Amino acid sequence: MSKARRHLEGLRVIDFSAVFAGPICARFLADNGASVIKVEPPVGGDVIRGPEGYSRLFNHFNAGKRGIALNLAMTEAQEIAKELISNADVVIENYRPGIMKKFGLDYESLKEAFPKLVYCSISGFGQTGPFAEKAAYAPIAHAASGFDHVFSQSQPGTVSTPPVWSIMVADMLTGAYANAALQTALLGRERTGLGDFVDVTMMESMMMLIPGQIQNAQVPGAPATGGFFPIEVLDGHVMVCIVSNKNMETLCRAISRPDILDDERFKLGQRHHHISEFVAQIEAWTATRSGKEVEEKFNDAGVPCSGYNTPADLFNHPQLTHRGSFTAFADDASDYLIQNAPFQFGGAQNTPSFKAPQLGEHTNEILFERFGYEGAKLDELRLQGIIGG
Repeated sequence: MSKARRHLEGLRVIDFSAVFAGPICARFLADNGASVIKVEPPVGGDVIRGPEGYSRLFNHFNAGKRGIALNLAMTEAQEIAKELISNADVVIENYRPGIMKKFGLDYESLKEAFPKLVYCSISGFGQTGPFAEKAAYAPIAHAASGFDHVFSQSQPGTVSTPPVWSIMVADMLTGAYANAALQTALLGRERTGLGDFVDVTMMESMMMLIPGQIQNAQVPGAPATGGFFPIEVLDGHVMVCIVSNKNMETLCRAISRPDILDDERFKLGQRHHHISEFVAQIEAWTATRSGKEVEEKFNDAGVPCSGYNTPADLFNHPQLTHRGSFTAFADDASDYLIQNAPFQFGGAQNTPSFKAPQLGEHTNEILFERFGYEGAKLDELRLQGIIGG
């Protein structure tokens, strides 16, 4: 079956978002064929462009989009943005709540004129409520959601120090939820003819990662939720997950320890109370073998097991190579890879189609398409600071 088509061809998206959560949501739409226009301020643009004005990280989050630079603090730029929205199906923004209203570009200001518009706002805590206007980045959502507490409590040792974050879990998770919510709202529009407002929060997205702990918090004296621990091998560690009785049986066969099955401490329901002793039983076998040997032995036996890959290991990982998990791009210095969306379709394409735009790269093109502006008119708008690029 040909994969030339893309499922969202013809969908028009205006992306006012910056940094990670909103841009990755919009990129997934672009990957699937939507026409996405990224709106940025003329000076500096999206902060992840970096000091050089363009970065590989920016390309990861914005590949497949066209770019326009608008100074939304100016009335004329707001009118241009509103005209772009008038022809759009979806708007995505992640300004602090209240900012888009100041520009006259919030959902309430637009919904009467554009009843079919699907409008997605991404924020730390929501568009209304006592925390709505609080600034939030991913580490704030990690802390506020209870996730950091759960994460730190699950680490070995007697002192549970809150984690230091260099991974923006909340941004990526929230972007994924926003993408799913937009698809739901678009399907609803197909059925009713009406658009909708989507309000996605980073805090609640992170809470979705700790459902067991949230349920246990409502039960006095509930036992701690069991965790999974790195297993020591000769040259480091591997991760082994023993969840079911079948997992336990295959593990015991693999290490020739059928006696573990008869130990009451390690039966399902009791094992998490004796996890240190259980891990010690496994490590008596694994600690004298290499990670590669253990991983191969366990996986061949049907035991869920993986070594700890570094990011550099992923580029030549046989499974990712088989799936074509990266798309190659080139800049002035070298070729590089960005990760594709973590889902594929049998009959449609969804890899990034072209690189992310330079700041305001398509400003002239977009304004000519929508307004017929060219030459002196564009020069005038630039001179007044309304547009950039």
